[in-house]
Amino acid sequence: MTETLADAALGYLRAGLHILALSGKKPNPKWHESWDWDNSIHGNPATEEEWEQIGSIFNRGSTTGIAILIPKDVLVADVDTEEAAALYMELAGAYPDTPTARTKNGLHVWFWHPGADASVWIGGRTLLFKGFGGYVVAPPSAHYDEAGQRDGTYEWLVPLTNEHDTVGPIDFLPKAMGDRLIIVEALSDDEGKAPKEHWRIRYETVGDSWRLWKEWDLEGLRRTIITAPEGNQNNIIAWAALTAQEEGVSFDDAMKHLYSAAIEGGHPPDRAKATIRGVYKRRSRG
Repeated sequence: MTETLADAALGYLRAGLHILALSGKKPNPKWHESWDWDNSIHGNPATEEEWEQIGSIFNRGSTTGIAILIPKDVLVADVDTEEAAALYMELAGAYPDTPTARTKNGLHVWFWHPGADASVWIGGRTLLFKGFGGYVVAPPSAHYDEAGQRDGTYEWLVPLTNEHDTVGPIDFLPKAMGDRLIIVEALSDDEGKAPKEHWRIRYETVGDSWRLWKEWDLEGLRRTIITAPEGNQNNIIAWAALTAQEEGVSFDDAMKHLYSAAIEGGHPPDRAKATIRGVYKRRSRG
């Protein structure tokens, strides 16, 4: 028997989750002129009148889905492109046995991450972790194609809630992902935005060799290492080496520029050298 949107909504509410009624992927304006954590549908419906109210919201034709608002201390990986899937697998190694929904383009994977209170990207704009202040579309919401035609539904591969209407076990965020988030936070500006694109290095081919064509990009990486805060120095050096390697910078060039920046920033020289070398060794094996 197919679960209705109203039945699913009741289950999510009984589990203590905050939800929204959707029209497509957006909050249904009939019920949500504006929304936030407190201004959402939440609380355990206890009376027949409250049950009927939920039915009147989620059984209407204009409501096509349910959104679950993401609580604090939780991140949901939105794996929706081949690049996002590749980065996810590189850092996690496998998809864990944690609540996971199949979406139209990929997966939503739920993790505990104490202290998480906002959404964040890793790998530039490759893999988005949705956090507090955001929401994810939840089963059994409808999928729609580009023409607006329904072409399936979201489905739980590992359910978020169980038969007792409580939230089931959620895995902690894999360490490698947490390490990348630490680096992003350390590099964020005062408004909490992700690292700016000018921190990336771009090379172009000249014959059989590479040539740097935006020297200030490399200088941006150097400045980031030089000004790395105490406690995050090694993580930021690792991030810089990984970025350089991904952009085609040779090991010799990376060691020359990034190691000198570490020395200028007063970071332990042996550790900096070992970190840069370690990143390049790991990546070359892959």
